[in-house]
Amino acid sequence: MRLNDKLRSVLWLAAILLFSCTLAYSQDGDRRPSSTSSPESQSAPKPESDEYLLLGNPNRGAGEPWVVVNPKDPDNILVVGMATLNRLPTGETPIRPRFRPGQPFRMGKPSWTSPGTLLRVKELSVPDGSRTDIAVTRDGGKTWSFAQDDFRQTFDKNRCSDSFAGAAANGTLYMGCIAYLNRGDADYAEGYAPNGEAHFYHGGSAIAWSTDKGKTWSKPVWVHPALSPSLYAPTANPVFEQAAPWDRPVFVGDASTGTIYVSGMGLAYTVDPATVQRPKLNPALPGQGYPGYPPSDVTRMRTFIRASHDGGRTWGVIYPMDSNEYPGFVGVYGFSAAFGHLVAAYDATKVPAADNVKCPCTVLSISDDDGKSFVHKLIPPLPKEDLGEGGRSFCGLSCVMLSADPSKEGRYAVARQAGRRVMISLTEDGGNTWGLPVEAAQVPANARFQHLAMKYSPTGNLGLIWKAAYPDGTFDQWSSVSLDGGHTFKTVRVSHSLSPECVRDRCNFMMGDDLSSMDIDSKFLYVVWGDNRAGFEGTWFGKVPLTAYK
Repeated sequence: MRLNDKLRSVLWLAAILLFSCTLAYSQDGDRRPSSTSSPESQSAPKPESDEYLLLGNPNRGAGEPWVVVNPKDPDNILVVGMATLNRLPTGETPIRPRFRPGQPFRMGKPSWTSPGTLLRVKELSVPDGSRTDIAVTRDGGKTWSFAQDDFRQTFDKNRCSDSFAGAAANGTLYMGCIAYLNRGDADYAEGYAPNGEAHFYHGGSAIAWSTDKGKTWSKPVWVHPALSPSLYAPTANPVFEQAAPWDRPVFVGDASTGTIYVSGMGLAYTVDPATVQRPKLNPALPGQGYPGYPPSDVTRMRTFIRASHDGGRTWGVIYPMDSNEYPGFVGVYGFSAAFGHLVAAYDATKVPAADNVKCPCTVLSISDDDGKSFVHKLIPPLPKEDLGEGGRSFCGLSCVMLSADPSKEGRYAVARQAGRRVMISLTEDGGNTWGLPVEAAQVPANARFQHLAMKYSPTGNLGLIWKAAYPDGTFDQWSSVSLDGGHTFKTVRVSHSLSPECVRDRCNFMMGDDLSSMDIDSKFLYVVWGDNRAGFEGTWFGKVPLTAYK
């Protein structure tokens, strides 16, 4: 994911305010033991999965992948991954480390002339420095065909990053990315921030589709084009700088109506944008003196959504997924669609006084008009005994996850982290009543959750995946499935062995590994994730029979 340093800092600040967590990207914060040893696995049977390296090589890794299964043909599977150069053409490793396993997250104080900043500018100015790699199978994973995006050539851009994928009920496959940065260093002519991000990126998120099981693809079309305020609802007030408000797109589809949605995220103003004075640029200064995004006291993170009713050919108005009455950030896996309802769950920082609850509090939001308006309902908080040691902690882009069951209208599963566990709250009536939370996942005392994802199958099986990350930087891939709609779960390990910490010369510091993804049908759970066992960051594919979860 190409969330830049400023956006990352905003997310971290929001996490601190919402959950009073530590700055460590961990599940137990300072409570983790000092030992740096990692277990070979959690307490679970031998993996029953088939798994292997699918995308990436020592020169160009592949991470942050997405997997989708064709609803019309389960042997037809699409995987896309963000494939980024591990070294620039001039030999440098592209970027300084963003994270260190087991260490606190520190932004430092970059300047326009610091070596890391200049290297980031150089990296982003390399044509084809990041692309989307595509893998398609039509025999259930026995053989694959491989391709690359043509978005960079079509739009004349440097990069095709933050890859995403999806499928419609009619068997149409979709893939896309954020295609951005005019060729070479052209976008840096209008200045850059101290973190190396250009003041204005040209491009945006775009999508293409295939109606022949991935053999051929349409020409890509823009979904969230950059610098396009006329496409947004009047109350959205997005910030149009850097990659805001179209960063990290996500695809969801409504199998009952055929409507498809693609999201974007970025900063939005909390005040009238006309009242915010932005500094004048000075061409004589490094980066023209552009300081970066507007300050946090006049902005907040928002997720935006755009719908298409004709298979992606044309798109409607772009709306924010939260509201000013129920403000909060909707995460990557925080929304879904079924039976004509666009549904989201997130932690709101406040709610109307009439709701009579103390926030932060978890909110369910339902829209029947493509996101133009939402009905909000409160989700009961997790009981104190479910919070466990450490309580709610920082969980990145998946603090609250939601999936709508396409086999039963009104059934929504909401996942929240509680200490070393993930708890599922289930409603069968559209959020009017909720069952008691049930445990769906757990990590050992010295581990932390990473890269969670959750999704219902077309027949109502609920799948959940996560990485268990250990203090020495190793990790393994896990899954949990409910065969009864979300009432009970069984855990199965997906990866057959631990992934080592990345080799710094061949992993781009795991920059392209901010998430994993899954899909599920009536027979298998499918998982893709970034892994270092090949000696470089690659996309691994795993397939687990649902019989393993009985």
